[in-house]
Amino acid sequence: MVPADALAKASFHASAEIATGTYGRFKHTADGPAEGWSIDVQQTGARLWSVQLSIPITGPVATGDAVLISFMARCPRPPPQGTPGGVIAIENKTPGNPKLGMGGFTAHDRWQRIDLPFLAGVDAISGKTVLAFQLGEKPQRLEIADLRIVNYARSVKLADLPHATVYYEGREADAAWRREALARIERHRVREFAVRLVDDAGDPVRAAAVRARLRRHEFLFGGTIKAEFFKPGDTAWQRYRDTVDRHFSGVVFENDLKPGNLAASLTDTDPHVRREWTTAASAWCRDRDLPIRGHYLVPGVWGSFASRDRKDDATLRDRLVGHMRLAVQEAGPFIHDWDVVNHPVGWMNPPQTVRDVLGAGFYADVIREARRLTTKPLWLNEDRTFNPGFQQEHYLACVQELVAAGAPPDGIGIQGHFHSGSLVPPAEMLAVSERFAAVVPALMLTEWDVMTNGDEQLQADYLRDTLIMAYSHPAYRGFLMWVWWEGAGWRPEAALFRRDGTEKPNGKIWREWVSERWRTDARISSDDDGVVRFRGHAGLYDLTVERDGQRAVAEHRLPQAAPVAPATVKLLWEQRR
Repeated sequence: MVPADALAKASFHASAEIATGTYGRFKHTADGPAEGWSIDVQQTGARLWSVQLSIPITGPVATGDAVLISFMARCPRPPPQGTPGGVIAIENKTPGNPKLGMGGFTAHDRWQRIDLPFLAGVDAISGKTVLAFQLGEKPQRLEIADLRIVNYARSVKLADLPHATVYYEGREADAAWRREALARIERHRVREFAVRLVDDAGDPVRAAAVRARLRRHEFLFGGTIKAEFFKPGDTAWQRYRDTVDRHFSGVVFENDLKPGNLAASLTDTDPHVRREWTTAASAWCRDRDLPIRGHYLVPGVWGSFASRDRKDDATLRDRLVGHMRLAVQEAGPFIHDWDVVNHPVGWMNPPQTVRDVLGAGFYADVIREARRLTTKPLWLNEDRTFNPGFQQEHYLACVQELVAAGAPPDGIGIQGHFHSGSLVPPAEMLAVSERFAAVVPALMLTEWDVMTNGDEQLQADYLRDTLIMAYSHPAYRGFLMWVWWEGAGWRPEAALFRRDGTEKPNGKIWREWVSERWRTDARISSDDDGVVRFRGHAGLYDLTVERDGQRAVAEHRLPQAAPVAPATVKLLWEQRR
């Protein structure tokens, strides 16, 4: 997929605002490749793509194809701190720069071949697809040569293609941070519950055999759903729905409530969004006690609402607030909580958001208006919060400003779109979580996915450790996957389950920890007062009670903040044996 004249067709960009760098071509004959590209980054930029080498590529790529990038690299001048290297992205040069795939790489002082496979997240667009070496975060000199890109379509499994070995600090089996985190889970997430069982006459049910099984966690373990997969009469996505029912305790609509999509669903102008599908999906979740998060009320970054001349867009405020009112009106009855502002900071430095045009107090105005419209909790939601840099700092400052303005959010949403070059150590995630929880003590990991370029064990280990990290911190309220099913999502490689529903190694991790290890299933007996006591995780329980050939089944919610005094549950016996 690399054109024969790639050396000549490559283009180089260094941001004029901050980054400086030089680019050239080299020729060698002795110790390495004959020719290639040389990039010298003197001053880093605010973003990865502040320094970027782009090479056009050819050939079709379809969503889900297995593609292998391979090249030689070395670093004659490493950065003063950190590891040499950067990020590679194959993207379409169209609005939003949609990514086919991406991943990180590291380089050394000697020539080394680097292999980076991925599953394509979108189709390639002929004449607009490029491979970009994004190097704007580290001052260094790199040499790159012998670039090869092969599309294997679906003839091979991603895990069977060659890939680099990547580690992150804290992955080792006996890591101290993990031992401490598991101990915190026992302290903060597992508590003693007491339930008093009475019959229909109000008398205690003594000496009964009781099974208390957690059906739904109070903690929102879950992921995105598409309303289209819940349309009445559909059978194609039955396994997808069964997986949601079995393994999740909360969901979020991926796109159905976003600006543009919600309006289209009311007019049947888009084949993928329909009001009746959203209604059916919401009813399905309600029947199964699955709370739904609302994503989202107001966008912070420029999107479909932006005009070409942003500063002269007199209708922008009204359109943003108009969508918020429409969303609360249409979806409010079935929503558990809302992302009130999505991407309040964005990914540009300095920020380029709607607030920069509508005034510094706009987000506070949005929260005040949202509180007039709904009593549901309101969350902010931003990406790259765990990664050090301007997004983390601007996001924290944004939250602090809202608190100071008397318009605090109820929670802070932390997105987590990771790839192999951006795996933040769990101990560092905990430290960042502490910074934000000190301002608003309610956190949620709202959009988690990770691409490890074919290393499925690395992917599984990182999911395990991020789950433990979040569940161990008392401020967290949930952990939501953004991509969990290979046939549904922008990063198919990140999924827990393959297209046929079989679990990947990371899917096994989810099952073993969320659906088994942390799902209480206790068998106890009631005492002379009809009270049963057991330790477990908070949530909705199914209680099965048997005594003297009689059986009763009841459900009861046992929250994390449950009172010490036993809650009373009235039983109705089903039958006599």
